[in-house]
Amino acid sequence: MNHATGAMTAGGTERTQDAWRHVRYLFLAFLGLWIVFTVFPLYFMTITAFKSAAEANLTVPTFWPQEWQPRNFIGVFDERTNFNALVDSFVIASANTALSLFLGSLAGYAFARFPRQAGGENLAFWILSNRMFPPVAILVPMFFLFDNTPWGTDSHLSLIILYLVFNLPLATWLMMVFFRDAPVEIEEAAYLDGWTPLRAFFKVTLPLVIPGMISVAMLCWIFAWNEYLFANLFVGTAVRTYTIVIPTFTHGSQTLWNFQMAFSLLALIPPVTLFILLRRYMVRGLSLGVVKG
Repeated sequence: MNHATGAMTAGGTERTQDAWRHVRYLFLAFLGLWIVFTVFPLYFMTITAFKSAAEANLTVPTFWPQEWQPRNFIGVFDERTNFNALVDSFVIASANTALSLFLGSLAGYAFARFPRQAGGENLAFWILSNRMFPPVAILVPMFFLFDNTPWGTDSHLSLIILYLVFNLPLATWLMMVFFRDAPVEIEEAAYLDGWTPLRAFFKVTLPLVIPGMISVAMLCWIFAWNEYLFANLFVGTAVRTYTIVIPTFTHGSQTLWNFQMAFSLLALIPPVTLFILLRRYMVRGLSLGVVKG
């Protein structure tokens, strides 16, 4: 009887192991398929950037350049304004991120520590709702609004302020979560030592959420760096972002896909570099509050 029970147990264990093995293979196959669909566009963009214009416009695409054209990366800057567009994008994204992080930290701290005095959950959800509506819904009203400002629409300041509509709610809510996870007892100890709330905020509480701030800054910066819809309508003469420059690489009726891909690869360098340098803080910041003690 014991031998029969042992055999049944062993058989059940083997079947369980086989089932888990099949599940693991299924997940590995899905992961491999996901990697292919993720990496292939980047691969095709890279090889297209090194093709000639004629090869890039072939009806049947080639998956390896017939003749490498590294000069494409220099040719995209034949017009000085194309380089200035990268600079304009960097200035707008950086300034908007700094402003979003500053205001979002103050608002998030208020909602985390003084929710009733700050307006309660209704105001907090109203702020979050501003991040949810489709941007195209406010495209025309915002254009007329900024067109009547002293600085007008075609300026860095117009996009810096406009992007706050989308980045500030995100920064406020994420920072609110990070501040809620920060131990309030440390602040109370600072108050007992005679520190003012403002000094305790900057000297005690803020350093505790630095990883979270970096992750929020990255999310805000990437949105402002890649935004196209508002930039296409608001700026284009005195100020140009790189997103509205990419579609301009044409020659007559022919689209210069090789120049578009080369310029796109160059535009990938800043966000990828920032992510590589700050990835440790990104992981720590996005994992804040996940594990509760």
